[in-house]
Amino acid sequence: MAAERTIFHADLDAFFVAVERVLDPSLIGKPVIVGGLGPRGVVATASYEARKFGVRSAQPMAVARRRCPHAVYLRGNREKYSEFSHRFFNLLDEFSPTVVHVSIDEAYMDMTGSERLFGAPKHVAENIRQRTKQELGIAVSIGIGPSKLVAKMASEEAKPDGVFEVLPDEVEAFMASKPVRAMPGIGPKSAAALSELHIETLGQLAAHPVGPIRRALGPNIAGWLQLRAKGIDNSPVAERSKARSISAETTFAEDISAQDEMLDVICHLSEKVGRRLRSSRMYARNVSLKLRYPDFETITRQVTLQQMVDGDDVITSAARELLQKALAQRSGAVRLLGVGVSGLGERAAQLSLLDAAVQKDSAISGALDAVRGRFGDDAVRRGS
Repeated sequence: MAAERTIFHADLDAFFVAVERVLDPSLIGKPVIVGGLGPRGVVATASYEARKFGVRSAQPMAVARRRCPHAVYLRGNREKYSEFSHRFFNLLDEFSPTVVHVSIDEAYMDMTGSERLFGAPKHVAENIRQRTKQELGIAVSIGIGPSKLVAKMASEEAKPDGVFEVLPDEVEAFMASKPVRAMPGIGPKSAAALSELHIETLGQLAAHPVGPIRRALGPNIAGWLQLRAKGIDNSPVAERSKARSISAETTFAEDISAQDEMLDVICHLSEKVGRRLRSSRMYARNVSLKLRYPDFETITRQVTLQQMVDGDDVITSAARELLQKALAQRSGAVRLLGVGVSGLGERAAQLSLLDAAVQKDSAISGALDAVRGRFGDDAVRRGS
């Protein structure tokens, strides 16, 4: 019989706000909201003080401003957030060989069989929590369970800044009292359909005859949801595949129609994509353009390059050509522009003579990264 698994789910609390408070302690105790500051912006993270006023992630910023007008509003600093995230994951790597990055601020850890090395799971989680606060200055909540699902839901119980463990013989009781929307995989539409069947809790979902659930949600999902409602989740904790693409986009506060302005935005987005590409130590084969019009029609265009690249100049040139072709098909104002790269991989070490320009572009871009890393993103820009 296989040994019972021990899975951690570690989630940094209000991560973006927490980093901002490390950088500026005067923000501690104040309602702070990080996200897009324009009229079309959305909330990325809200402090617990702001959440008391009904502000939440993914909410339109205009709604947040109405609900919490006295909050401190910040655009955010992706580079600083990435730095803190990297340090956090390095800390987790000290405790487990299997750390799965779910996002910039959360991860799963397989701690099965680690008791002899580190001690009881709750003791280890508390150690991680304290070190995160001491070394990074931010809080982390950690859920412990025999599966990814239970660990994820346990971390919600641990918030803010705590540890919550669900033992194997406690799983069914832990799940039973939770509302159906508390379980990952059940969205508003599914919850509404279950409510029509008078199913409000996971315990009711687990015990309900499967036939009506199949008719309400479909035959492929009903049985799977009932198993999860009991806390049964055998999905492996495995490394996620490397990102297949990297992109950056911007939605304008007011639609823009000047082609020169569009080209300048393309240059800026290409530099952002290039920097992230180089920081991942990867190279790209494809460059893509995303363009959204005022009527919300959205088009994407892509070109395949002759060589794997990571330099800003070649990404910018390809994206600008795609923009020119797109505007030739439909001109006028645009609401959103985006640049992306895909076909990621490691470039062969042996470069042909035809790669000289690519090598030069890569070297210059890397040098610009170093300058921006030291003096800020706006310290230097390529001429447009």
